[in-house]
Amino acid sequence: RLFMAIISFAFAIYMIPGLWGAPLKAISAFTPPLNTQDFNLYKEEVHAKFTDYDEGMAYAKKVNKPVMIDFSGFGCVNCRKMEAAVWTDPAVKAVIDNDYVLITLMVDDKTPLSEPVKIEEYGKMRTLRTVGDRWSYLQRSKFGANAQPFYVLLDTDGYPIAPSYSYNEDISAYLNFLKGGIETFENRIK
Repeated sequence: RLFMAIISFAFAIYMIPGLWGAPLKAISAFTPPLNTQDFNLYKEEVHAKFTDYDEGMAYAKKVNKPVMIDFSGFGCVNCRKMEAAVWTDPAVKAVIDNDYVLITLMVDDKTPLSEPVKIEEYGKMRTLRTVGDRWSYLQRSKFGANAQPFYVLLDTDGYPIAPSYSYNEDISAYLNFLKGGIETFENRIK
């Protein structure tokens, strides 16, 4: 019992800085995204400028930058791991912040759509009722995937400029993914 008490006490002490917004990387994968919290002192994270596909694509066309779509979820443990372990790397953060228009689409967003949308999928009629349903359908229909995290790099017309990327905490591989997209985008402009 003493051993369990020591472990519990040590864990409680570890979590105290989190009360004031400090990042708790060891357990960050199990908590909601930091940007959803009211009090956050941690400024080294990457935040999407857009949470709507159409708005983000319109902005990307206006500023002529490639798009990075982050299909994520509020309850996605691996998404939080990628954000904490990969996106906080200074080189990755710089590329995402400076060279891409980041659009994060939460596939488990329960916000109701203003009007339900009827779609046909696999020969069956289906109704999209929430914002998350809409983003999940976009991911499945346009990119052929239904797992999160899922990253897609697009040009300003919505066409892929690199193979998609999913959960892999290898920072150098992620940087290569991002730089490959920029290179393809720049070659298409020429």
